[in-house]
Amino acid sequence: MTDEIWDSLLPNEYRVLSPYQWTPIEIIRFTWEYLKTQSVYSVMDLGSGVGKFCLNLVQFANGSFPVYGVEDRKGLVTVSEKLMLKLKITGVTFTQSDFLVNFPYGHSHYYVFNPLYELMKGEHSIDFKKEKSAIEFIKNIQILKHHLYQCKKGTQVITYHGFGGSVLPGYKIVKKKEWELGEWMVWEKE
Repeated sequence: MTDEIWDSLLPNEYRVLSPYQWTPIEIIRFTWEYLKTQSVYSVMDLGSGVGKFCLNLVQFANGSFPVYGVEDRKGLVTVSEKLMLKLKITGVTFTQSDFLVNFPYGHSHYYVFNPLYELMKGEHSIDFKKEKSAIEFIKNIQILKHHLYQCKKGTQVITYHGFGGSVLPGYKIVKKKEWELGEWMVWEKE
């Protein structure tokens, strides 16, 4: 799979957002290279969008662990599920939910591609249904940090372009790589 092939599968309204909203295949492959050295129970993508990370990760992993995606926009969950069927991919579950309200605890690994960024900027937004506000952004970052702090010791959070903050309380950085397009990090709960 390449980014170009993936993008060709998307409805145009989501295809144009690809460089800004969906994780590049190269980053997903790099994440898999890291995860295959770890003891993985399950991976949860917080803000899974059109399912690109989940659907490609489970293929790289050849189904060696379940992958979950949570997304609050029904239209994106529908696109994800249609792609899963079209590509005949198993081992992925998508849920429509707001992870800030109903946090999906219990996974060994979480993935975030700065899921709250669009609350700050109107550029490259998926839609304009969410209020753009620095205050709302900061409030939601604090909620996300609180949820992640409640995770059990050893839980890992993998970030690409961050989670929206610079410090994750109760976590230490165990791996970091600078990419041309952004920073990739692994945080582990202490």
